[in-house]
Amino acid sequence: MFSPIQIAAKGSRPKKGATRRTPPPQKRKTAWWLWLLVPAILVAFIYGLTQLNQVAPKSVPVPVEKIKVTPKPKPTPVKKEEVIKVMPKKDTFEFYQILQDSKVDTSHVDAYQSTPRGEQDFYYMLQAASFRNPEDADRMRAQLILSGLVESSIRKTIGQGEQPWYRVVLGPYESRSKMNRAEDKLVSMDISPYSYKVKKEQ
Repeated sequence: MFSPIQIAAKGSRPKKGATRRTPPPQKRKTAWWLWLLVPAILVAFIYGLTQLNQVAPKSVPVPVEKIKVTPKPKPTPVKKEEVIKVMPKKDTFEFYQILQDSKVDTSHVDAYQSTPRGEQDFYYMLQAASFRNPEDADRMRAQLILSGLVESSIRKTIGQGEQPWYRVVLGPYESRSKMNRAEDKLVSMDISPYSYKVKKEQ
């Protein structure tokens, strides 16, 4: 009896003479002279490039136009006599000589006498502020004394309705310049003072 395994094995075997085995392809060998030819060509190409770089371009001559130069005419010499005639005459002022020779008569003019200024019969005063409360006036006066305004004082006055006012005043000042200096100092302290005059006690 035939088993299926034997039948399958017989069928898988190749038949003799049906196929030929092809031999493996052989590698071609390059000729030895090719290995020398390629580097020789590269060297010749590089050498040719270097020779081309060294060649200078031919300079093309530029046509130059000829410019005619006309000689400048020589200046004609001027005689000294002609120069003197051309120069304008200077103005001569004679009033210096006239003033020296003239005399002014001052016998009829009275001598000037300055009129003496009368003595000032008042003082300048500054009012820095006025308060209802005497403590506020004391604080303001202390602030003025610390800032250098020693001539400050407090004066009590009676206003409308018989209510007292405490005024912080500075002075008296004999001249307006002294009063202005004190006023400038008050303005620098953000205080706007009020100036007035007080008659001198005789």
